[in-house]
Amino acid sequence: MPTGVAEAGEEKMDSAAFGRALATLLNPSRIDDVLSCCVRAVHDADWEGPRTGLLHVRFAEDKPRVADLAELLWAECMFYALPRRKQEKFRREIVGGDMTAIARCHKAVRDLFIDFNASHPSRASELGEVLAYCLVQEYLRAAQVASKMSLKTAANMPVHGLDGIHAMYENGSLTVYFLESKLSGDARRGVASYAASAAEFLSDRRQYLREYEIVADLGNLDALEGEARQRALDHFDVIGNPASLRRERFVGVICHSEPGHFGKRLAIRDDLPPDVHERDFAERYSADYGALRLAAREQLLKHGAAPAKAIVFFVAVPDVRALRKAFYGAMGVADPDLRLDGDDVVDDGDTGGKDRE
Repeated sequence: MPTGVAEAGEEKMDSAAFGRALATLLNPSRIDDVLSCCVRAVHDADWEGPRTGLLHVRFAEDKPRVADLAELLWAECMFYALPRRKQEKFRREIVGGDMTAIARCHKAVRDLFIDFNASHPSRASELGEVLAYCLVQEYLRAAQVASKMSLKTAANMPVHGLDGIHAMYENGSLTVYFLESKLSGDARRGVASYAASAAEFLSDRRQYLREYEIVADLGNLDALEGEARQRALDHFDVIGNPASLRRERFVGVICHSEPGHFGKRLAIRDDLPPDVHERDFAERYSADYGALRLAAREQLLKHGAAPAKAIVFFVAVPDVRALRKAFYGAMGVADPDLRLDGDDVVDDGDTGGKDRE
């Protein structure tokens, strides 16, 4: 076999192995149990972006399952907040019969959240960050490559920069997803804040390079071994290896109140199937798809960001304030005072952190 052909075959095999290794960083997610995707964020040849998806909390007959969503997101924090090696350490201890590791794992995660939220209730943004983490794993199949929560230097300080960094390797190239989450009383206000955050981050080369440094120096790639780890580090070395085949996409997750659609309830009737209420909501919410994706595009263009490189997920709940309160209640924060006015946007106050019109 000619040398060039053999090398190409080895490279293809190595790429496939690297893709499989990176996929091992995916954590199990059951977000589909509590959120329904009524419009998927798929490529559209007649649309220049952003790819836009619509999701909403599932129903138990006529009641939105807000408490179930909050409890699942808190459970997912065990994966979201802890670095991969620490997760594996707790897992080995539990498998080995040390059941006290469950309590220690819970405390380790809770300690990353509790002081920040109790001291600064108006900044309580982690709900959106965990939601974004779950959605990118579920719908983009992209693994978390840096646990940003574990980088907090103090329990009462927010994490600087992006809300998350995920990646997947497919067809010989790496796709890096930069995550930004927004909690808003209004979908359009939330997407305006997301677009401003995207533009601000992409124009700040120092912060851009810092995010890649975090992945290489402090991220989850150290859970990989041997050649797979080295290949991952090479792909994330944007200074030393700028020619590496990689795409970059900026993902926005806008969790927003939708009182209008949720307020319109069908009458309860025994001659209709139990899921008729959820299907009715999904039909009405899906009708907003064209307007919401256009709003996202207009805001991205307004702020100088490329819509073709953006992916937006709108997540509708009856009231984001109630969801946030339920989330911190599941965490163990008694009766948290988490105020959010109807038009406010909440995030961590860093990249794109100011409330914007």
